[in-house]
Amino acid sequence: MSIEMSLEIPLAHLKEFLNLTDFPFGLAHLCLSAYNPQAAEYAKLYRGCLLDNSMYELGDQPLSITDLLTAAVICDPTSVIAPDWMGERCRTIDGVEDLIAERPKGAHWNIGGVVQGRTLEDRVNCFYQLRDLGCRPLCFPFRTPREETIFTLAKRNAFSYTGWYHLLGLHSLSELYRIRLEGRWSYDTAKPFKGYYLDSVDDVRGLGRLDVHKPLTVEGRIAALWNIAYMRKVGGVKWTL
Repeated sequence: MSIEMSLEIPLAHLKEFLNLTDFPFGLAHLCLSAYNPQAAEYAKLYRGCLLDNSMYELGDQPLSITDLLTAAVICDPTSVIAPDWMGERCRTIDGVEDLIAERPKGAHWNIGGVVQGRTLEDRVNCFYQLRDLGCRPLCFPFRTPREETIFTLAKRNAFSYTGWYHLLGLHSLSELYRIRLEGRWSYDTAKPFKGYYLDSVDDVRGLGRLDVHKPLTVEGRIAALWNIAYMRKVGGVKWTL
């Protein structure tokens, strides 16, 4: 089974590209009119999504739990990624526990958790804490040495067949095929929409942030379609440890 693809898509092109993904990856702040004038349409299109807390997009400060819950009511996600903070395991665990406590009775969505920590053992311990809290998916952010974390966890047989594990962003295209592990694996990325052909760059990092409010040019749309096909080809290879 290949790794599943989700995309962060420019707002003007949602209907054009959403059906090319395996599942929708929604940004919670874009469900709120304070951040997005087309919030109602966005939330409608992203029903059943994996709803991210928008920490990266909002300058390393996730949406408050109040705003996350509002976004969840609007778009009815499959899972909501709880607030997390870069390198801060304890604060991130607190964010998960707070969302668990505030989750409305009758809500059917899961709570996702992000593996954070300043050291390898800190991140490994965070993974186990999030797993014990029932988080689904367990997420690995791109701004951490996550391959080191993932390989270490794999050697400890930490992944299960029934688990869901998600890569927040991409370090490199090799992440799409380099590891063979138990469970459901997925990723989200904005890389196809940055105007580059991904096979022509030495490093997919450092290509700039995507402005989702800016429509693509015709050339950009063509490049995006090509990149998605290319990533499908790369990601179709089973990960191997």
